Amino acid sequence: MQVNIRHQISPYFLFFIIVGAQTGVGILGFHRIIAKHAGYDAWISVLIAGAIIQDIVLLMFQMLSAARGDIIDVHSQIYGNKVGSIFSAIIMIYFWLAAVSVLREYIEIIQVWMFPTLPTWILSILILVLSYYIISGGFRVVAGICFVSVIYTILLFFNHFYLPNNYIHIDNIFPILDHSFIDLLKSAKETSYSMAGFEIILMVYPFLKDPETSKKYAQLGVAFTTLFYTVGAITTFLFISEKQIQTTIWARININALAKFSFVERFEYILLSLYLIKIVTIITLMLWASSRGIKLISKKKQKIPLIVLMVLSIAICQILDNRYILNSFLEMIAKFSVGLFYVYIPILWLAFNLIKKRTI
Repeated sequence: MQVNIRHQISPYFLFFIIVGAQTGVGILGFHRIIAKHAGYDAWISVLIAGAIIQDIVLLMFQMLSAARGDIIDVHSQIYGNKVGSIFSAIIMIYFWLAAVSVLREYIEIIQVWMFPTLPTWILSILILVLSYYIISGGFRVVAGICFVSVIYTILLFFNHFYLPNNYIHIDNIFPILDHSFIDLLKSAKETSYSMAGFEIILMVYPFLKDPETSKKYAQLGVAFTTLFYTVGAITTFLFISEKQIQTTIWARININALAKFSFVERFEYILLSLYLIKIVTIITLMLWASSRGIKLISKKKQKIPLIVLMVLSIAICQILDNRYILNSFLEMIAKFSVGLFYVYIPILWLAFNLIKKRTI
């Protein structure tokens, strides 16, 4: 589907979109999850996951370029309009549920660390109203908020290097390669939820002025987030023992709680408050993709599905009212991510290329 050039963005903006979409609440607590299988070799698994994502990004670009559109165009060319709309709708539901998972997890963090009595619905409405305001400005405004988000991401990156000497244990990460390759792959799979977000390319592609040049910036974005998560994993492992990390839900917050300044006592409060910028960015991107996809499928204005999705998001946030239910929900999204990234996209790419060859 062709997009008016006035709504398209320069290639380098894709770097900010990818980084903005991939760096969310996962960086605060993914260490516990990836250490389950590979222990403190899990930072190697992050590099493996990053390499796999780079390959998937290339598959996406090749497929979308041949289809000259987004994932909805790919589905319609493979399955036909009716069946293709069903597959596209499933992808749009995934984008929406991904936004809900980020929203609810951030609200839980705020409730645990800052405001225990804060009602879930209040914060969810405030964040969603802000997201609606950004989306209503059009895709170029959405890309702009990604630019602002990445500036904060860079500050977070340097925050990883805050290492009080009294708490560092270099021997934690040694010996290196103490686990099997299978364990490293299992750990790489566990990063799928934390490093998700690059799939936004499936909907963003038609908005790129020069898709071929944009590919380079997409890969640079994935490389940056891979480095971001790798450094985050290593520096966290230097602080926390392998047994202790299994009981630490948000390891990075615990580490930042150690920071003490003469002018501020609880540095993690500032960190979590500023983190709202990143959360709004991810939610905005995912809701924009989901509502736009539904708009193209249903031929309705984007405003209608967007409002419906936001109302449903508030309702689901209320249902996810304890850690057990939320964990189950996050695990479901993570499994969906694995199926989408590592299974469905490669199969779709193969099927699309086979069909294209037959029609030539």
